Amino acid sequence: MTRKAAIMAALALLMGIGLTQVSPFRARLEAALHAGGHEFAQVMLSQDKGQALCSQYRDKLPADLIPGFLAEQKALIKYPANGKLMGDWKNGEKVFTDPKRGNCYACHAGVASEVAYGTMGPSLTNYGQRGTSEAVVRYTYEKIYNAWAFVPCSLMYRGGVHGLFTPEETADLVAFLLDPESPINRR
Repeated sequence: MTRKAAIMAALALLMGIGLTQVSPFRARLEAALHAGGHEFAQVMLSQDKGQALCSQYRDKLPADLIPGFLAEQKALIKYPANGKLMGDWKNGEKVFTDPKRGNCYACHAGVASEVAYGTMGPSLTNYGQRGTSEAVVRYTYEKIYNAWAFVPCSLMYRGGVHGLFTPEETADLVAFLLDPESPINRR
């Protein structure tokens, strides 16, 4: 083998090794996902039909696909066995603040005294001012369970659909947002 051929072979080997290495970003992403546990990582790394459409169209679905998409997402919503869409706000607070489940503070302001919160989503402080009519309770429940039933490809993840919280825990989250006794609604 000539010296030039040996150098080319070595370069090809090094390039092959370099191209098969996990990027630092990908390694950090996978570590963060796995820090939430195996089930959390599986949920976040898998794509269902809706997610595949959002990926295909880069979160901007063609107008003719939206009605069917919304109907499919609405059909994924499950309700509590007892039929009550408003549960226990104290349990809802636990899910809201749990970084492996609700993790709502990552995107929303909530309890007014909380100093660390995200601003990607709207503030939920005093959310209960909307009242507790059947329409408000149902909308809040369905939006929490599957935000995509209202806004295709929304940044708000579908915690109920992905099993990060149960229908009963979704009802607890609704109570945390709407119950006048909840810290979200206290001044």
